[in-house]
Amino acid sequence: NLDNFRPKAQVIVHKDTQPRASFTSGSSGNHYFAPGDIVTAYDVQKLYNPGGFTGAGQSIAVAGQSSITVTDIENFQSAAGLNKKDPTLLLVPGTGSSAIYSNDETESDLDLEWSGAMAPGAEIFFVYTGSNSNNSVWDSITYAVDEKIANIISVSYGDCEPLLAGFSLETTFAQAVAQGQTIVSASGDQGSTACFVENPPQTGDP
Repeated sequence: NLDNFRPKAQVIVHKDTQPRASFTSGSSGNHYFAPGDIVTAYDVQKLYNPGGFTGAGQSIAVAGQSSITVTDIENFQSAAGLNKKDPTLLLVPGTGSSAIYSNDETESDLDLEWSGAMAPGAEIFFVYTGSNSNNSVWDSITYAVDEKIANIISVSYGDCEPLLAGFSLETTFAQAVAQGQTIVSASGDQGSTACFVENPPQTGDP
């Protein structure tokens, strides 16, 4: 009884109602979303209305561990009907020379494209590590916090914590909060089951 909000009945969905994709790939059969589709699906448009939120005045740092090809971002923006706006690339000092690693580049492309698509008014930074294999996205996060690169730090990497051998970013995250930075992280394809997937129980385990 701490509020006066009344529960609302759930909308009844008829069994014969089926979602329909606006675009289906002729080669793969997959359904695809453009920025406008996401805006509609998540009811974001009202935030963009005149005087609303577009990310203007905010900054987003995407953390990665591979360089990118900026033209990939530009091609996405062009195809989506967005204004061309390149992210600012920041190679973490002392992590080697700039290098591209295909899987990591793809992840970073995705993050950069959609950060700019959903917050077109925000300033986008890409903080990444280089060719030194001793460095990773954890260093990118730490650098973005230590240098206070942006108000928001977006991370799409994760791991099963027990496999990190005691390594922790707890102090770094506490520093970010103290500095007014917000860190958002993807739940990942495995969600809360990352440890189960990466280190499955053996026969006889409870």
